[in-house]
Amino acid sequence: MSLVLCNVLLQASPDQSALDTDIPYQIASFAFIMIQLFGIIAVMSQAAWQVFLVFIPVVTMSIWYPQNYIPSARELSRLVGVCKAPIIQHFSETISGTSTIRSFDQQSRFQETNMKLSDGYSRPKFNIAGAMEWLCFRLDMLSLIPFVFSLIFLISIPVGLIDPGLAGLAVTYGLNLNEIQAWMIWNLWNMENKIISVERILQYTCIPSEPPLVVDENRPDPSWPSNGEVDIQDLQVRYAPHLPLVLCGLTCKFHGGLKTGIVGRTGSGKSTLIQTLFRVVEPAAGQSMIDNINISSIGLHDLSLMSVSYTHLDVYKRQALIFSAA
Repeated sequence: MSLVLCNVLLQASPDQSALDTDIPYQIASFAFIMIQLFGIIAVMSQAAWQVFLVFIPVVTMSIWYPQNYIPSARELSRLVGVCKAPIIQHFSETISGTSTIRSFDQQSRFQETNMKLSDGYSRPKFNIAGAMEWLCFRLDMLSLIPFVFSLIFLISIPVGLIDPGLAGLAVTYGLNLNEIQAWMIWNLWNMENKIISVERILQYTCIPSEPPLVVDENRPDPSWPSNGEVDIQDLQVRYAPHLPLVLCGLTCKFHGGLKTGIVGRTGSGKSTLIQTLFRVVEPAAGQSMIDNINISSIGLHDLSLMSVSYTHLDVYKRQALIFSAA
């Protein structure tokens, strides 16, 4: 559950930040770069329009070339998002359980786990940086071709055919041509790479919503539960449709007015049973009855929220305590 919580927090912080700030900034930057690029092309075309014979094929190649980069970069960005959640989850659990880790002398094991998770996160980050440098180097080489061609053309033409001042202006603007062209292509594909944040957020919009808070046709009596008897019949619970059953056909009965303890090894399903009674996890089969009312047929508000004079269901946080007698 803590790993799921970390995943949710990751969508609500860096991905939402990328959606609100990074993507709009990159769109505005891309528009500004396009204006600069068209301005430089217009100035250079006044002195040497022949540069278009080279510029158009080079721009076409610059747009086609990153097609080899963006599929890998997109998958690497997904890996970065997936590998970040275990680090945060492990770090938070380590901080909260520092005293227990020290008491059992498990510092080295947790350090090793943290290093493995950090290495797993660093690998896709390093590969993203390497892929970006691979693309930028080739874009820089392609963007130099129009500028070199324009220089050769201006030097080779006869003296007096073109105004020297206009030719110097074209060369001055052309010095920034390769940088602006490479920055335009890089910004375009980096913006597409940032769309992964939108994709990750949209995944949470497709998750089925929880059951309704109130079911008008199945509202229990205001005095429910009066006895507190819990009758579980052939209860089967799994955390996801593709995962195995955690509770396999559990049938038991807890009489009202009694204190009942559930004991079992780690992973036996104690917490799952409590989560099922609160409908944090919906059962795959079977039913749970509280005072002869199936809790799956009523709303979550009627099941767990407080009424005027009492609480229907409540849970207390468990703490591992060691008692010592003097």
